[in-house]
Amino acid sequence: MDSRLRPVGLWLLAVAAAVVVQVLLGGITRLTDSGLSITEWKPILGVVPPTDDEAWSVAFSKYQQIPQFQRLKSHLTLDEFKVIYFWEWFHRLWGRLLGFLFVIPLVVFWRQGRLEGLKGRLLGLLALGGAQGVMGWVMVASGLQDLVYVSHLRLAVHFMLAALLLALLVWMGLSALGRPRVAEAGLVRPTGWLIAVLSVQLTWGAFMAGLKAALVAPTWPTINGQWIPGGLFGGGGWWWNDPLAVHFVHRGLAYGLVVALGWWWWRARVLGGVRHGVLALVIGQTVLGVLTTVQSVHEGQLLWFGVAHQLVGLSLLVALVAALHAAWGAKAPAVVAAPALQLRPSA
Repeated sequence: MDSRLRPVGLWLLAVAAAVVVQVLLGGITRLTDSGLSITEWKPILGVVPPTDDEAWSVAFSKYQQIPQFQRLKSHLTLDEFKVIYFWEWFHRLWGRLLGFLFVIPLVVFWRQGRLEGLKGRLLGLLALGGAQGVMGWVMVASGLQDLVYVSHLRLAVHFMLAALLLALLVWMGLSALGRPRVAEAGLVRPTGWLIAVLSVQLTWGAFMAGLKAALVAPTWPTINGQWIPGGLFGGGGWWWNDPLAVHFVHRGLAYGLVVALGWWWWRARVLGGVRHGVLALVIGQTVLGVLTTVQSVHEGQLLWFGVAHQLVGLSLLVALVAALHAAWGAKAPAVVAAPALQLRPSA
């Protein structure tokens, strides 16, 4: 391992950890209905929250003008509004801090000459992070005019951009650290396919959060007493718009992933501890998925079980990326990312 790259690898993995925190804050924001509490996008001035009664009154009056308050939250008091405002403000603040956490070390390492061969990819990551932030506002804007919540489709795009950013940060961080590889070509394709299917599952998880679809079927193992609920095709764009159908697809994908990952665990003996980490996460995620479903009708339970479920899902993605990195076994310099995971900035 090139010792000059060790700080770079640690920095990228630290940013990845900060991205996980940001995603969890986003989950809390959604499940507490906080996402529309700040109705303006002020990248600089928005750092400072309201500091006196007059400023709070202005912020609350702006929230009172949107459909969510008028149709669903008209009972909200100013003190209750301050709670949901905090989560959205903190989510945005953490996003700004993430930008500094990436940009400042990037400049320092660039000037130190540690980034040869990595500059283009790192600038691509910076662009992806910026796009993810812009998508956050595009998502919020969807709930300010006609909808009472943000669009669950835009929420899913916002979330999956963060998941992609996380995966790339982990891949490049491990590459910079020169993590050992086993050159197990037979595992590369199945691990890649599992990451792809897990990405679809995470997308449907975002749909579940956006629609709060756990509430439509808080039972297990059946869905409200049925294995295949009736009326699945009645929602118009049923598999991504109708809460019951989204719930059904999310469960079905989960069962398929458990079986596939169980086979992968048996097949990936050469990977040692990584495969056991994946198995533990699969078991934990399955248990949390069931608990999130059956506990969702109890006050406060959907929030914390849902956020824990999201955390383990992201951890499973990271573990599979680490497994793919180990199985790739490239003989090229450690800083060279796998072709399938390279991120090149547009011209």
